Formats: sequence, C-alpha cells, structure tokens
Amino acid sequence: MKVRLCEKNKGKAKVAKRLEEEISELDLKIKKCIDLCNDCSKTRIARVDGKKVVADEVDELVKKITKSTKE
Repeated sequence: MKVRLCEKNKGKAKVAKRLEEEISELDLKIKKCIDLCNDCSKTRIARVDGKKVVADEVDELVKKITKSTKE
C-alpha cells in the first residue's frame, strides 16, 4: 500500500507513526506536496494508492486508511 502525507498536514507525524505500527506492507512518505492544495493545512488528509482520504481527526484518518487495506 502506498500512502503519501503532505508535510503541511496537521497530525502527520502521529498518523505516520500509527500506520507504521499497524500496517506491515506500507510504503509511507511525507512529501512536500501531494497535489491536494489548500486541503492539507485545513484537515487530516492522505493519498492512499492515488486516492484522496480525508478525516477530521488523526484516529479517524488512521482507521480509514487501515480499513482500505482490508478491501
């Protein structure tokens, strides 16, 4: 699974740490830009295998990303 977080994203360090603990086959990178401008600084957001995943809180984002690994 390929996960990209924006360096401007709030909570990115917590999200990255939790994902690395929970998902074994993870290709995680914190990038300067993930092409979701203006959203990154306002909410928790990631690109998961090219798709946009958005949440209000860190826990919710981690759950959504983890759930997508099981689909």
